[in-house]
Amino acid sequence: MKKSSLMVACIIGMGLSGAVLMLLVPLLFSSDGQGNIWIMGALGVLFLAFTAGARYCKPFISAAGTNG
Repeated sequence: MKKSSLMVACIIGMGLSGAVLMLLVPLLFSSDGQGNIWIMGALGVLFLAFTAGARYCKPFISAAGTNG
């Protein structure tokens, strides 16, 4: 049960960081771009970390379709 709740937290974090990342894309084209590049990079790394965490915490499903 612990792995599935951790996977749900990773999916929620991935969704939130991806949404903020998409909302901040127009800021890359503004005149003050240096700070925005760091924010976008940090959000990208956070998104990839949540993706790797969700993939690692995926519950195992056997061939019969039951857990464990």
